[in-house]
Amino acid sequence: MLDDLSASLNARKVHDLLGRLENRNTDAALGAEAELAMLWAVSRVADVTVEPDLSGTARRPDAFSENLFVSAPAIVEVRALSDDSFSGKEAMDRTANIIAGYADRVSKDAGRRLYFEFMERSYWGRRFHRERCVDPDFKLTPAIQKIIDQWLGPDGGGNGGTIHIVEGKTDVVVSYRGAPSPHFRVHCRMPPVAYDLEDNPIYKALKQKARQIRNAEAGTLKCVFLVDAGCDLLRRMRPISSAGQEVSGEEIIRHWLRKHSSIDLVCVFSPHREQQMWLAPESRIFWKVSCFDRRGGMPTGEYERLTALAAQLPPPRFEGYQARDLHRQGAFGPEKRGWYLAPVVTTGGGQMTIKISSRLVQEYLAGRLQPDEFKRHAFGNMPNLFENELTRGHTIQAARFETGGTDEDDDYLVFDLDFDWGAGSLTRQR
Repeated sequence: MLDDLSASLNARKVHDLLGRLENRNTDAALGAEAELAMLWAVSRVADVTVEPDLSGTARRPDAFSENLFVSAPAIVEVRALSDDSFSGKEAMDRTANIIAGYADRVSKDAGRRLYFEFMERSYWGRRFHRERCVDPDFKLTPAIQKIIDQWLGPDGGGNGGTIHIVEGKTDVVVSYRGAPSPHFRVHCRMPPVAYDLEDNPIYKALKQKARQIRNAEAGTLKCVFLVDAGCDLLRRMRPISSAGQEVSGEEIIRHWLRKHSSIDLVCVFSPHREQQMWLAPESRIFWKVSCFDRRGGMPTGEYERLTALAAQLPPPRFEGYQARDLHRQGAFGPEKRGWYLAPVVTTGGGQMTIKISSRLVQEYLAGRLQPDEFKRHAFGNMPNLFENELTRGHTIQAARFETGGTDEDDDYLVFDLDFDWGAGSLTRQR
């Protein structure tokens, strides 16, 4: 994508994108990936200028397109959203780190083996509310320290059970487990929900983007692309339940558009898993696009290129929350295993062609994979096809490279195999 956009990007922008794409911070990395993908997709269906100069605004908007929409040229801003700040994870992580830090002082390395489940409380005010029992300003008290001291004991084994810490707004059950897992040690059963049309991440993101494009020229369409990078309000777009009186992502966006004229159009892009029949072996994930327009009476074909844009995006491998969690684990790092293309085998006229992941072959040659791992990834439950063909006297007669395309992070090595008089039985061939 960067190669395709290179003519439209200056060196500063390329450096910015590369820096954010490899950032260890999940929100920064997925935000850069969303921005790059959207800019690339726009360039595939319409004219695009990346970071055009907008008079009176210090920060340039992400893009300008003369013909993405039929009615008018458009300024486009891209924003990826996750639940991290809204789900209470930052506060839960902070509390967990404080408790784990003290546990390490009591018993060496004990903090890495602690897991935290935060409780939730519900109450009625003007309406029904649920909230996580976590305090952003949590502090260790002597009472909590005493509980941890007695629980861990001199051997640091946690006495094989749990402790329940209740202090102010904090209500958390801490358990001691043998295997450390820093990525999934905090949990709360309460999902990320919004009860207020303005106190939520979607409204705040639109407010920020509105400031950045407020000086767009008259007659220019002001458009915001919101990308689901693990944001439940964008993924569902409807309340989780009516009983909780939550507000939905759709209600928040429509509320903004009714209240403000600083944004004309909000487009939501979310990886969506197709509903399959019960017990179906697999399901397809595709880009679901929801468009909310403040204007009315749009001309025919106004959103045709928007639909084409979504079709250009590579099919998502994961839903937004899955991609967010995998990034936290480092699964997308350059040193990690690749995402291998499935093998393809064709036969005809006594010959065989085997297409196999080039990344898989290179990792095997580099010593990162053992033979049994290579076989499992290459052939699954099938026998080793190269061994079978060699036993028949068939050897590689030609090899070539075949691109996997933009949709894949992998390519194919293609091998043509046929009978070799020096490797097979001559009498058997007769």
